[in-house]
Amino acid sequence: IVVGLTLLASLFVAFTFIPALAARVLRLRGRRSRAAADPAAPLPPRRPFYIRFYADVVGFTVRHPAFAMFVTAAIFGSSYYLFDKYVTTWTIWGGGWGARTYISVMIDLPRGSNLERTDQLVSFFEERIAEIPEVKQYTAEVSENRGAIEITFPDSLENTQIPVAIKEQMYAYSHSFTGAEVRVYGFGPSFYGGGSSPPNYAITVLGYNYERVRDIAEDLGTRLSRLSRVTDVDTNASSRRFVRDKASEYVVTLDRDRLARHDMSVDVLVNRLAAAVAGNARLGYLKLGGEEVQYQVKLEGAEDMDVLALTETLVDTPDGQRIRLGEVITVEPREILARIRRENQQYERTVAYEFRGPQRLGDMFNDRVIEATQAPPGYTVKKGDTGWWIDREQQGQIWMVIAISLLLVYMVTAAVFESLVQPLCVLFTVPLALIGVYLIFFYTEASFTREAYIGVIMMFGIVVNNAILLVDNINGVRRREPHLAMAEAIVQGTLERVRPILMTTTTTVLGLLPLVLFGQGAGSRIWDALALVLIGGLLSSTLFVLTLTPAVYGALEGWKLRRAERWRPEPSPRPA
Repeated sequence: IVVGLTLLASLFVAFTFIPALAARVLRLRGRRSRAAADPAAPLPPRRPFYIRFYADVVGFTVRHPAFAMFVTAAIFGSSYYLFDKYVTTWTIWGGGWGARTYISVMIDLPRGSNLERTDQLVSFFEERIAEIPEVKQYTAEVSENRGAIEITFPDSLENTQIPVAIKEQMYAYSHSFTGAEVRVYGFGPSFYGGGSSPPNYAITVLGYNYERVRDIAEDLGTRLSRLSRVTDVDTNASSRRFVRDKASEYVVTLDRDRLARHDMSVDVLVNRLAAAVAGNARLGYLKLGGEEVQYQVKLEGAEDMDVLALTETLVDTPDGQRIRLGEVITVEPREILARIRRENQQYERTVAYEFRGPQRLGDMFNDRVIEATQAPPGYTVKKGDTGWWIDREQQGQIWMVIAISLLLVYMVTAAVFESLVQPLCVLFTVPLALIGVYLIFFYTEASFTREAYIGVIMMFGIVVNNAILLVDNINGVRRREPHLAMAEAIVQGTLERVRPILMTTTTTVLGLLPLVLFGQGAGSRIWDALALVLIGGLLSSTLFVLTLTPAVYGALEGWKLRRAERWRPEPSPRPA
């Protein structure tokens, strides 16, 4: 709506204010030129070298349209190959999170936790991060029940495995706490080829038997866990980013042999363990001011207990000795069921995992895993929704909008030119503009996001303007000077429109450059993709419109003339 209203306003100004202002300016310039006119003035100077060079180029393409089209097709194919192989497409958001390498540690505590406990957990990570010399900077933010730490690295460590190793170290530290959920994410070129965060892939299993669906998901998770590029496999994950359905509990395993050496029974140890974890102890009574009050004796720090502190806790044995709990028990985490989900009365399990590698390789790997999974009749294994990629339905809608926009452009130009063939010259600028789009996204290493597809639709309506001006002016030259040959009329009409086409393209590109020059990297903001599409498309379309469109025009018009001559009836012989 905004773009449409802006174009209408600019059209109104172009038809009203600009002619009035131009009439005054040109009138003053005309008076000055007449006053300074000299009857003995020399002839107009020769055309500049670049104009003569451009005229030779256009003349060559008009005389050899097949060669010009072949070269352009080769350039288009090469640019598309680079784009298809190296550029990430169909993403909802851009690479802003992937523009720099950093690690994010998120700590969530239950509701009602105090600020001191959260700060204690955050400080635990800060102390260990401070010992890592490769870290450039780390910042922490602590609230009542949530903490966050961001770890950044110097530019020299981009695309190295050092941030990945530090992330694994932070991930190992996250298992040292109970009662708190600690998540570690990696962002940037060092992780997933510049992608965002885990789980970056998901596979959904559907079926009417919950246990069978669970078995298929568990088997799929087991196979994924064996692969070196796959980590953080969750067989009961949510399809939403940053929301984990993975739940776990800590299981204590008793070493009965060691208990027997200390002459301690299981019941005694369980009571000691309960007192250390939950502060469970026998209630006592005492009288204060004539009123009986219950009391309970607990170990210091019983409210906040982690796994390491639990194993270091000292307990008394029946023979009067004190031993560490870690000598007689082992504490290990175990995953448990978090939730049950159904889709159309079918049980659903989502297997999410993190793939370390380029996006293209990850997509191929995910498709191969789904194809290799044999599901029983009545069960479905399909690609899951991670919430950050455009699904097939939305892709179909985008292609439909693009097709409708091209159809509208063809209908309007056909009505203006009163021809069904000349609009093809205008539509031919669309693939020419895509050459610049493909190359600019390849060289900037930006992601082709949802905004980029919107920019492509806008670009279609902008890049055809130059072709419309060019074709319309060539038609005018042919009407004004019918004695000119087809090639001469095309060259003359093209030369008359070179300057306005270059001026409009230059001003538009310069106006869009500030959108992409002052960011942290290509795609660091949502409008970067839109600006990159328009800049690349305008530059490419302008170059090829001024060189190839005249050749296409000449080929199509020559075909029309030959076809008309072929179907022209031969004159009947006159009677003798």
